[in-house]
Amino acid sequence: MYLTREQNRAVWFLIGVVVLAVAWHYLKPVFFPPKGYDFSAFEKQFFRKRDSLLQAASQTAEMSPDSTFLSRQKVLSPYSAARKTEVRLPININTADEELLQQLPRIGPALARRIVEYRRQHGPFRRKRDLIKVKGIGPKSFEQLKDLITVK
Repeated sequence: MYLTREQNRAVWFLIGVVVLAVAWHYLKPVFFPPKGYDFSAFEKQFFRKRDSLLQAASQTAEMSPDSTFLSRQKVLSPYSAARKTEVRLPININTADEELLQQLPRIGPALARRIVEYRRQHGPFRRKRDLIKVKGIGPKSFEQLKDLITVK
């Protein structure tokens, strides 16, 4: 199959356009790097809120020479805020009832019921890590809870 001179030029023109488009696609970030997002406004808001929460926590904490801050910390979770009750941490997961377990972050009524049911069927937890055996609590949830619970 032979092409006329005009057809030959058209094919080479199209090949050249494709090559230039591909080169532009890969070289554009090298010559014109994308501008990064400015997180400064978000950071200011985050640190302002964090500082106010830490200040409020330090004002409500009862410190004594023989206790740690965490064991005397008063916490209001979304569930306890509705009932206006204070919770002392850490919470013993072997003796806590469903209502007390719901004070922990990410523990709702259904999960608290499963924890109590698991404890009733298998006996008391021997280690904090045994909480992962309860359906609905994975490693990420446990990492958030491990400093807020105790097993005695």
